[in-house]
Amino acid sequence: MQNDSNVQTAEAEISKYHCKCGGLILPDFDLFKVGQQVNCMEETVKPFGDGRAAVRQKAFVGSIISIDGDVFEIVGNRKTYHFERGEFTPLNAPGPIEYFRIGKCRCELDQEQ
Repeated sequence: MQNDSNVQTAEAEISKYHCKCGGLILPDFDLFKVGQQVNCMEETVKPFGDGRAAVRQKAFVGSIISIDGDVFEIVGNRKTYHFERGEFTPLNAPGPIEYFRIGKCRCELDQEQ
């Protein structure tokens, strides 16, 4: 069982990714480091024909093993994956599935219009 201070710390970390507009704030991808654990999502698409397809999304925790510009090599589930910026999140942040489900913060885009 977690003690109250651990729960409060976790809630504070997660709340920094929630915007008042209801969207989720993206993390700063320049702060990621080799060895850091991150939330990832593997997506598999299986076409059935007639324009139909089955999409399977599986969330997992991985570790960054190399960074080359915008490409991050991440190991998880005994496999090595290559992800672009925005396709994974810090361990203490909402996962990629939540970003798809809830949506990203659009405050900056709305201010530009």
